[in-house]
Amino acid sequence: MHWADVISKKLIEEKKVDKYVVATGITPSGHIHIGNARETLTADAIYKSLKNMDVEAELIFIADTYDPLRKLYPFLPKEFEQYIGMPLSEIPCPEGCCENYAEHFLKPYLESLDDLGIEITTYRADKLYKEGFYDEKIKIALENREKIMEILNKFRSTPLPDDWYPINVVCENCRRLKTKVLKYDSEKEEVYYKCEICGFEGVVKPYKGRAKLPWRVDWPARWSIFNVTIEPMGKDHAAAGGSYDTGVLIAREVYNYEPPKKVVYEWIQLKVGDKAIPMSSSKGVVFAVKDWTYIAHPEILRYLIMRSKPTKHIDFDLKKIPDLVDEYDRLEEFYFNNKDRNDLNEDDLEKIRIYELSTPKIPETKPFVVPYRFCSIIAQLTYNEEKNDVDMERVFEILRRNNYNVENIDEFSLKKLKDRLLMARNWALKYGEKLIIIDENEAKEIYEKLKDKQKEWIKYFAEKLKTAEFDALTLHELIYQTAKDIGLNPRDAFQASYMILLGKKYGPKLGSFLATLGRDFVLKRYSLFD
Repeated sequence: MHWADVISKKLIEEKKVDKYVVATGITPSGHIHIGNARETLTADAIYKSLKNMDVEAELIFIADTYDPLRKLYPFLPKEFEQYIGMPLSEIPCPEGCCENYAEHFLKPYLESLDDLGIEITTYRADKLYKEGFYDEKIKIALENREKIMEILNKFRSTPLPDDWYPINVVCENCRRLKTKVLKYDSEKEEVYYKCEICGFEGVVKPYKGRAKLPWRVDWPARWSIFNVTIEPMGKDHAAAGGSYDTGVLIAREVYNYEPPKKVVYEWIQLKVGDKAIPMSSSKGVVFAVKDWTYIAHPEILRYLIMRSKPTKHIDFDLKKIPDLVDEYDRLEEFYFNNKDRNDLNEDDLEKIRIYELSTPKIPETKPFVVPYRFCSIIAQLTYNEEKNDVDMERVFEILRRNNYNVENIDEFSLKKLKDRLLMARNWALKYGEKLIIIDENEAKEIYEKLKDKQKEWIKYFAEKLKTAEFDALTLHELIYQTAKDIGLNPRDAFQASYMILLGKKYGPKLGSFLATLGRDFVLKRYSLFD
């Protein structure tokens, strides 16, 4: 079984409820990256699995928009220092394009979730607090202050001070959450506080957004508000003595609620050179989810997450996007070749399930597919700068020369192909290798430095090209045959070709590349050296 199905099956066995609520969320303090998306996609996989098991389920997303800005992050201008300590939803947008700071980072992520095929109900913490969802939970927390302190102190090396309260009041003067509660009047339900920043002292009823619960109390409070049944969480929250452990006790002993089942996930690490670094918005080590569809289809990101158990860390290397897409393409082919499910072993059935959970909209028939790396080459050669688009007529010419049947491509496949061409070009220009054909003069200079046998082969190959069928398979065979005819190692023939075309000893699959470049160009280039 796929890991999402295993988790869902155990959940149904352990918890008998009318509706299974799968929760996820994020604090939009910076660019929301694909490491953050692992939590959301893990939750979505469990939700889809529960639905597949014919139980009522809901997937909810709670954005912690009422959390304070904790420091001046590297991507923020110096003037944002003045907002440290204020709720994210009350801070201006860094670029002046959104309603507030929180929305600037949250909005593109939520739009990305739609692209990823995630059906989700979204809540914003600032609105939940201001609309009174937390009012009763705040009152219960204040009334159970000593019990909450006792629970938290079990996991602390230094006990909380005796005058600690489980609440952060929003200062009426400077709007920061850095306040100290001086006293709580339970009869009037009023909190006396002093701001640690501006020194303002005031008295408020801590409801309707005037105050916020600290994270370790907020989390179990929201479990009980939304009847959360299961929630993925990073290994930091799930560590011994972490916020889940304290949350479990606060949920049971303070809010009289049975805590949700935890699903722990590992980090996605970004490969930077030879190092793999955990993604972090605060440190600027990110690949934002909103940027994913600039280089690949959403299902490829889903596949990256679905193919690994949540407890396994993922090293993400932008240079290896073509390999990841190739894996997905092979999985898709396997799926359509085995739709009847006959005689499949457990591993094969898991492959089927990975494809289903990776692909939000499964097509009725296997789509027409051109490999991603090849698309990156075609797109660079056919891109029209004026139209800011690829020339599809030239694309089809190239595909025909590469032995593709392009006569009856359906609309779905055509759109997917065009999107992939543009995405692969974007990837090549930013993360891969830009395709640069050297000019004739440079090619002549390089030719003179080749071995005599390589020069002989180039002239011999050029002569044979004049009468050869100009398609990828024929050209591939011709390279080997002509090298054999003159006693040249085929490896040297390939290197000589790449040198006079690209100025380096390696490149794309040569037969396919020559067919892509076209007969006129190739004949002219190989005939330069008579």
